[in-house]
Amino acid sequence: MATASFLLAVVCLLGAFDIAYFHWHRCRLGDRAESRVEVGIHVARGFIYALQLALVPNVQFHGAFYAVFVALFVADVGVAMVDVAVEPASRRSQGGLPAGEYLMHIVLSVLVGAYLHAIALDSMAWRHLPSAIVYAPADVPGWLRGTLGLMGAGAAFVAAIEGLALVERRLPRPAPIHVRVRLRTTVERLWELTQDHRIHPSWDHRFSRIVMLGEVVETGTAMRYEKDLLGVTIRGGGRYKLHRPCRQSTFEFWSEDPRSLIRRGVGLWLYRAAGDGVVEFSTSYTYEVRWGAIGRWFDRAVFRPLFQRATERSFRRLAERYFPEGASRVAGARGRKPVRFLAHGGDPAG
Repeated sequence: MATASFLLAVVCLLGAFDIAYFHWHRCRLGDRAESRVEVGIHVARGFIYALQLALVPNVQFHGAFYAVFVALFVADVGVAMVDVAVEPASRRSQGGLPAGEYLMHIVLSVLVGAYLHAIALDSMAWRHLPSAIVYAPADVPGWLRGTLGLMGAGAAFVAAIEGLALVERRLPRPAPIHVRVRLRTTVERLWELTQDHRIHPSWDHRFSRIVMLGEVVETGTAMRYEKDLLGVTIRGGGRYKLHRPCRQSTFEFWSEDPRSLIRRGVGLWLYRAAGDGVVEFSTSYTYEVRWGAIGRWFDRAVFRPLFQRATERSFRRLAERYFPEGASRVAGARGRKPVRFLAHGGDPAG
């Protein structure tokens, strides 16, 4: 399997370039709804190649088990044929395959043909041996076997990430974080306290410091957010989009810090007199994340629920610390009201 192992390494290196440059960078297939079937085929092929990278240089399939070995390559050829069949519809909106990718596919097809021929020559005799799956490393340098192992792990990882991304994109968009509380106070007092950037971090668990970068006006005022977390300071920016004193504060926020999961978002605070000396104070916000599919899954499973609870705790601390005279229970996710961010300054996903 020495020749086959060398050819497999070359095929996988060129295939990795094809995926990284053409599929991800140039054509952005993962972001196109019309390319989901093609991406799904690439996921299947990624796992098939991960198996080949693990088995070809290390394992022999003797006797009856040889059919299992052959089935792995039949599946590879079948998936490749389906890939060719779906590509015209998948790439129609982009004018078809880029010339460079078309050339890459021709080169890969020739190399894969040579690889399959080498596999057949080296493995044909296994059919006549007693049935067994045998660990029998190919006569190749140790560095090549190690490289093929790393390639196999990488192929499985990339396929898993692309598969998770496909599933995540079919899920409903995560709901905005929403929290509200009723406080026995006046709208004017509540507005003055919550809009003071120096006091804000004393009750809001999401921030360690807020620095205003200009005079507060109805629109355009910029600010810098800072959060100290595990000895690291994560920074972001914000700007008022619509500022209506004692009624509404609508804002956008972002972070260029690669350690921040949040990339950009929008939100609002609403102030409403509820009668009998009670004011309802509520916030709703949503955001986009970085780190691709891993970031989106982490946000759904961990980060967004934690941010929901952190916001609820912040409103509870606001009530207990500054309005202890009869504050009502904080309403969180279960008390969510429908929010249309387009009506209040835009949707980061729009």
